[in-house]
Amino acid sequence: MKPYIFHITLYDLAFLAAIFIGLTFTVLLWFTPKLNRTANRFLALGLLAVVLWMVRILGQSVGLDAYFPYWNQLPLQFSLALGPLIYFYVRKISLPGYKLHRRDLLHFTPSLLQQGVLVWENKQSIGIGATAYNTSLFGQISPVLNIAAFISALAYLYISFGVIKRYYQQIKFNNVNDRYRHQMRWLQRLIKALALLWLLWVPYAFVDYFYFHYSLGITTYYSLYLMLAAMMIWIAATAHSKTEIATTMHAMPISKPTTPALLRQKGNWLKKVLEDKRYYQDLELSLSSLAEKLNLSTHELSRIINTGLKKSFNDFINEYRVLDAARKMEDPAYSHITLLGIAYESGFNAQSTFSRIFKQATGKTPLEYKNDLKKGYPSYNLRSIRLSAAVISNHEATIRWSTEKLNRNYMFKNYFKIAWRNIVRHQSYSAINIAGLAVGIAASLLIFVVVQYELSFDTYQPGYKNTYRIVTKKVREGNIRYSAGISTPAVDAFRLYFPQATVAGINAIYGSQIVARAANGNPAADKKFVENTGIMFAEPGLFDVFSATWLAGDASVLKDPNMVVIDQSSAIKYFGDWHLAVGKTLRMDNLLTLKVAGVIQDLPANTDLPFKVLVSYITWKQNAKSYNYRNTWDETSSDCQVYIKFPANVLQSTVDSQMLSFSKKQFDNNKRTGRKRFAVAQPLSAIHFDTSFGGTLGDHITSRSTLRTLSLIAVLIIIMASINFINLSTAQSVGRSKEVGIRKVLGSSRGQLIGLVMCETAIIVLFSAGLAVVVAELAFPLLKRIASVPDTISLFNPGILLCLACVIAAVVLLSGVYPAIIVSGFKPIQALKNKINSKAAGGISLRRVLVVTQFAISQLLIIGTAIAVKQMDFVNNADLGFNKQAVLAVPCPADSVGLSRLNSFKQQVLALPGVQAASFSADVPSSAHNNSSNFFYNHSEKDPGFDVFMKAADADYFKTFGLKFIAGKGYEPSDTARQLVVNETFVRKLGLKRADDVLGKTITFDNYSNLPIAGVVADFKTNSMREEVKPLLMYPFKQLEQEIAIKIEGKNLRKTVALVQSTWEKKYPEYAYTGFFVDDSIAKFYEQENQLELIYKVFAVIAIFISCLGLYGLVSFMAIQRTREVGIRKVLGASISSILYLFSKEFLALIMVAFVIGAPAAWYLMNGWLQTFAYRISPGVLVFIGAVGISLLIGWLTIGYKALKAALANPVKSLRSE
Repeated sequence: MKPYIFHITLYDLAFLAAIFIGLTFTVLLWFTPKLNRTANRFLALGLLAVVLWMVRILGQSVGLDAYFPYWNQLPLQFSLALGPLIYFYVRKISLPGYKLHRRDLLHFTPSLLQQGVLVWENKQSIGIGATAYNTSLFGQISPVLNIAAFISALAYLYISFGVIKRYYQQIKFNNVNDRYRHQMRWLQRLIKALALLWLLWVPYAFVDYFYFHYSLGITTYYSLYLMLAAMMIWIAATAHSKTEIATTMHAMPISKPTTPALLRQKGNWLKKVLEDKRYYQDLELSLSSLAEKLNLSTHELSRIINTGLKKSFNDFINEYRVLDAARKMEDPAYSHITLLGIAYESGFNAQSTFSRIFKQATGKTPLEYKNDLKKGYPSYNLRSIRLSAAVISNHEATIRWSTEKLNRNYMFKNYFKIAWRNIVRHQSYSAINIAGLAVGIAASLLIFVVVQYELSFDTYQPGYKNTYRIVTKKVREGNIRYSAGISTPAVDAFRLYFPQATVAGINAIYGSQIVARAANGNPAADKKFVENTGIMFAEPGLFDVFSATWLAGDASVLKDPNMVVIDQSSAIKYFGDWHLAVGKTLRMDNLLTLKVAGVIQDLPANTDLPFKVLVSYITWKQNAKSYNYRNTWDETSSDCQVYIKFPANVLQSTVDSQMLSFSKKQFDNNKRTGRKRFAVAQPLSAIHFDTSFGGTLGDHITSRSTLRTLSLIAVLIIIMASINFINLSTAQSVGRSKEVGIRKVLGSSRGQLIGLVMCETAIIVLFSAGLAVVVAELAFPLLKRIASVPDTISLFNPGILLCLACVIAAVVLLSGVYPAIIVSGFKPIQALKNKINSKAAGGISLRRVLVVTQFAISQLLIIGTAIAVKQMDFVNNADLGFNKQAVLAVPCPADSVGLSRLNSFKQQVLALPGVQAASFSADVPSSAHNNSSNFFYNHSEKDPGFDVFMKAADADYFKTFGLKFIAGKGYEPSDTARQLVVNETFVRKLGLKRADDVLGKTITFDNYSNLPIAGVVADFKTNSMREEVKPLLMYPFKQLEQEIAIKIEGKNLRKTVALVQSTWEKKYPEYAYTGFFVDDSIAKFYEQENQLELIYKVFAVIAIFISCLGLYGLVSFMAIQRTREVGIRKVLGASISSILYLFSKEFLALIMVAFVIGAPAAWYLMNGWLQTFAYRISPGVLVFIGAVGISLLIGWLTIGYKALKAALANPVKSLRSE
């Protein structure tokens, strides 16, 4: 499976649907206000347990560990909690007054033990580097847990069925006229169906265990899992749509009428309970809520109050409230509380109601009563009050009306209707919120695509956690260097030393020419191709370490010499159709004639080992001289690499210790030179992120710090978009104060208001997310160009969709919770009197903090981008110490025929008009090559303490690239080394002060002894600007000089290049022309940095855009709120400039505060990035001044438009109604 391609089966789609539907009903059951809500919440938890189970199964099916390696360690298995949750749901439905006790928690003990087992499994999986469901412990424990879940579910379902039967017996329904029994019959039937479904598990498990020995796999049970999810969703949907079961069933119990004496006795009991518990202090107390508290039916409570106490419910409760208020007025401890506060604490929910009832009870208003107390007058006797008619004993009609209305989800639908109306009513603010969130979500989604793609490298390989590349660690006098390769003999040595592991050796070849021979044998019809990467000599065991899909042939074909295996794309490119490839002939570098013996499917783009052309390993050995095969332990090449796959139960610590003992045994560490070498096991999953080796065979590497930076930017942008929403929502809440007040007076609870605001937030976020997907899809081509993302990647794969769902959930919570709390917290009296201002609506200080946070993030990105641009401008335009402009480099043939024509080709090139100089060399001055060697200086056997880096080049090299000598001169033309040239760093490393001191001195290295130094060249950059200049030794060696560099005049550059190419094609008709400009090859050093610089620019602009949107919305709201103030100021003579200052001063000050916060953070982060360059800029104060200047300018322009519009408005219009 390709992790970055949308790959999902019909079962996966069904699981995905079950998850979303199940989550929807979980939320509905949990939040929908009903009398049965407590019971419904048990059912919601049961449904959630099933949903989490489905999430785990779906994750295994789609291979989620390729995207999130540790997802399987999440607590997703609660199968042992399902039975108890269903039982408590039935218990609460049948007995609403039942309260959960501590001993009831023991029912969930098996579930806790299950979680403990899962933690144990996760611990073992981390230890062996395998997924939790691939561990031996999982294989042993999983059947036990499955059996336990089966027994638990059936047992609790049986008990639940018995609870319903006992309930009917207690309320004494008869068999003829049990007219309400059908209301629970649905639950009985569904419980039976659920039990039957669990019983179906038995034959499945029996056949799997006894006949297939657990080899069928989890897919066999998919249908059962889906039926289980469907059944639980069915139960949840039915429960959510049913009427208030407990209320109806208790409404008209068929029992003997209670005698008046017994009712009076119960009335005395009710008075005592009310005095002790003080239920009357509940502001939202009603007959039904009090009945629930007392574990009575509403009918029975109504009879106790009406018949036993001869009062109405309101009279009965208000007597206690008035008495409580009078006591508080007399108590000195309450002297600091206002009358309204005393009213609220006594249970009254409105000042008018309190005054009216108190006066009827005492004959005085609350204020008069309190004043009399202050004067020392005696308290008035509280008299009995009758304010309303008796409570209706039979509430059948009321309850039936409420269930008919409420249980059809009218209120829930109403939330969305009102939310939509508010969005449409405030179109400008909604547009700002949606635009900000859409851009923010789209940006974060694109970043996640890049991060997920980079993290997925080689994770699709089976057993990638147990696969290692063996690299070489070189230690010399405390200095450590790494090589991606190993000595050639180590391949066979590892196979003997690690018999339990699978070993495969390869040798990479770069820039090889492949010639596909024509079928008719005509050389003119041959097709020539140059493959820069993907060509390797490989052992057959490579396919035991790495998986590949064979279209033709198998791995055994690589046992024979001169055999080659190619991938599907190469086969189509070479021969037109991959079916025709097998048996055809390829010519490689004009040295090898290879037979195509196999074709494999293309590897995914997310691999660091992108083999396209695999030549048998034995072919390399048989052509040792041509391809530099040296069977010696003394040399290490990054091209020769070894990959080892260990068994799953072998820990990395064990591998490391074995590698150390292997190194001590195999490497002859040189005591004379002080050099030591060690074989180190590098995990396959770490290759893509380890920059110690300079790159990968796929020529694409990313540091983890870069991915962390991108992830941080995504999070910051989401936070900025959420801040916009919070600011505008809390500011707009002032205009909704009357709406909130009316809703509270009409009985809306705080939870309902929070639900309303959260619905509005969810609608906006969902709409924004849909728009964000469209924006991200449109921006995808741009992303693929600037971030090295392959064309095969898509937004619509499980990992990306899961990320989108998480982002939506996070944004809803970040953006909705605080405004919902603020709006729902308005006091109804203040709201109705229009006394809610912006300070009460969330606090001005919080809004300031959020604005500061936004602009701090913006300025961090602006400063970071400015520093990155400045550094990359410095790198791209730095003086490298040689002339890189208008120098054309052309790789030359390596075979004997090609080498024999080089000198004549050079002379023909020099004769071309526009050509100034030409030279042969192993590579250009700045390259990724790092050939080094130890050496001895001036006949000394003492190790100088450092290695020297070597570069083979002819005598014209110095002229071609404009290298300057500070002492001596270049060596004489020669095919072999007779004289040497070194650089300044070499002289300094020897501890000499003058360059002339090394002239004439000798150097011994490799197979050369006592070669004299002819000159010292000024330092030039041999690698990228990240590395310091290294001690360099230059010498002529014809066999290694396989690249010609041609210096061309600036005039008629294109024409001269065409002449060079024409000359090449005439001289080498059998070779493809692959010339390139030196400055282009140097620019590739910084390709990733330049891409990141562009990404930073884009996201800095996005951050500024989001900040400006939020600032514009706040200023717009402020302009509306202060319209009358501006009008009065203008009438009193205020100028336009003073009004502009009035609007802008606060925000500009906040931008300055944001700069004080963002600038140090930007300096700290970017300074760490600059440290990765050996040659870097100093940011300087101008970068920071420019950043704050840009922020102030953009902020002022954003504010200025609205402020100017408000300042120019006619004051008559705003003051006409005053």
